Amino acid sequence: MTDTRNTWFRSLVSSAAALLLAACSQMGRQEPKVFQGMFSPSGNHYAYLYQSTFIWSYQRKGGSSVSHGSLTNYLQVVDTASGRRLLDKPLEIDSSDCTFPQLGTANDAYVVIACQGHQGESLAPMVFSLASRTLTFTGAALLERNPGMALDGASFTDFRRDPAQPDAVLFQGKDGRTYRLNPEAGAAQVASGEFESFRGISWQLDGELPEGLREAGDGRRYIARENDPTQRSQVDFLKPRYLFLGAGDSMHERPATLFDGGLLVLSRTDKTSGQHKLLTQMDAATLATRWSTPLPQTRGDWANDFDTEQFVLQGKSLLLANASQLLQIDLKTGKITRNVNLLE
Repeated sequence: MTDTRNTWFRSLVSSAAALLLAACSQMGRQEPKVFQGMFSPSGNHYAYLYQSTFIWSYQRKGGSSVSHGSLTNYLQVVDTASGRRLLDKPLEIDSSDCTFPQLGTANDAYVVIACQGHQGESLAPMVFSLASRTLTFTGAALLERNPGMALDGASFTDFRRDPAQPDAVLFQGKDGRTYRLNPEAGAAQVASGEFESFRGISWQLDGELPEGLREAGDGRRYIARENDPTQRSQVDFLKPRYLFLGAGDSMHERPATLFDGGLLVLSRTDKTSGQHKLLTQMDAATLATRWSTPLPQTRGDWANDFDTEQFVLQGKSLLLANASQLLQIDLKTGKITRNVNLLE
């Protein structure tokens, strides 16, 4: 194991990292953290990246802290139908190939990882095959396979989505062109067309309330009829979000998704932390509460940012991924029918 592979020596300059490491009163292996996840367009797979940190020295000098240790990134994929992890041993991402990985896109055949190098430069992406459970192309291999193409320079925000082919792998290279990648052959070609700015399939997007409803209240919010303020929701919500459960550009407003006439509301129970949340289904016609379910969530990222929920609608079930769990929820009853701990 080389120093460039698993080890970094640095003063913590990012506020997120400082929040975690300054709180470490003991050296040793820290609790792993999921820092990014993504459903495939079908919802059949959930790919996620997590970090394992080992601290071997920690010093506090006045109001500053300096920690040294090793940071290792891993990829894991869950089959959502069974709740089974596909990889018996998660894929360790070699830091010499990709120091700072981010998910670019995921489908039911491949996971494509956007990469940054040691100096923060954007590299060509990496391709992981779900069929072979192996990394089939590194960024360097893709550049070698496609001479003269500017496949590097693609961050995770540079990936695009083709509405006509949601499983297609599209991203912008450093020359500003959009490239379509064949992940099986590793061949790329310049693509043209109208593509969406890709934020991930079925990320939680704030949906607009159905026509005729409005949000009101101070602190905690309630839902009321625009033409009849006396008709209002039975419960009020802290920082409510109305779920739009489709693929699309998060820059655009979309109507909230209704299931059997029910509106899904995600809300907090503590205004200072997003760790404890409720998912509520409210009848859009009567504003009555059908059910309200607390959502388990035990691990945040380095800054304890828990607002990472993603959702996929599958028939009469809702798939939900957050900072630590992958949940299946019966939309009729609100009952959690499967709970997968992503870091067990």
